[in-house]
Amino acid sequence: MADESKVPSSRGLIDYDVGPLRRFKGIIDSMPREPQTFGEGATARSSMRVTVNVRDIEVLEATEPYHFPVFQIQLTESNRKKSRWGVLSESFNAVVDSQYTPEQLDPGNPAFVKTNDRMDFKDIMGKNRVGFVLADGEDGRPESPMLFDGRSVDAEHPKGQDRPTLTWMIFEVEGVGVAGGQGVNASDLAKAMLDGKTLAQFNKEALANPVVRNDTALLTSISLPATAPGSFANSLVLAGEFTKDKQGVYHKVQ
Repeated sequence: MADESKVPSSRGLIDYDVGPLRRFKGIIDSMPREPQTFGEGATARSSMRVTVNVRDIEVLEATEPYHFPVFQIQLTESNRKKSRWGVLSESFNAVVDSQYTPEQLDPGNPAFVKTNDRMDFKDIMGKNRVGFVLADGEDGRPESPMLFDGRSVDAEHPKGQDRPTLTWMIFEVEGVGVAGGQGVNASDLAKAMLDGKTLAQFNKEALANPVVRNDTALLTSISLPATAPGSFANSLVLAGEFTKDKQGVYHKVQ
């Protein structure tokens, strides 16, 4: 019997069912693979679906209360960087590769560590806590990457086209590294963020950056009132490293 008690809404639509979490940490418990098929007959395409099972969830950002200890992320496995699986994998690689020196990442150096010898998902599964963030471009989160969408067709793109796509990224692997690592000094990173921005723009970007958030002293100075002597931006202006124009935009002194 049809349920006519509630009329479905045309509002609040999303492109990808991601759930209420936007930024969280947890331990990857398993990553099972399962065959899946798209289409029928001669046009049918087979692939593997990967389910990332995460436990011991610590909610950092969510659109509504989330009280469950587990969370699942499902993606189609792909060897393409421009795919949801590719984005997740490349963000993981960037974080765990931050533990290696520039010499170890230089193919021309004797100390070079080959890609296949570096840390992979199997090495942290069930052990390290991993930080996940939804790339949606909202509230200081990363912008959605441009990925191919076969459903996005028009007269010029009858087979589909690249479009901003909601997907998950990894920003931290506890005990190993964080996004933007590889020896980057948090203060220098914050200075680069400040250049060409208003204080509001800078604060939004800096407070969302895991490298900045992991530096307690720097985070405190950024959080101080703009006119406080110890405020990050104000101290740089007083030191002559930055100027502030009439529109409130900070500029690095060259």
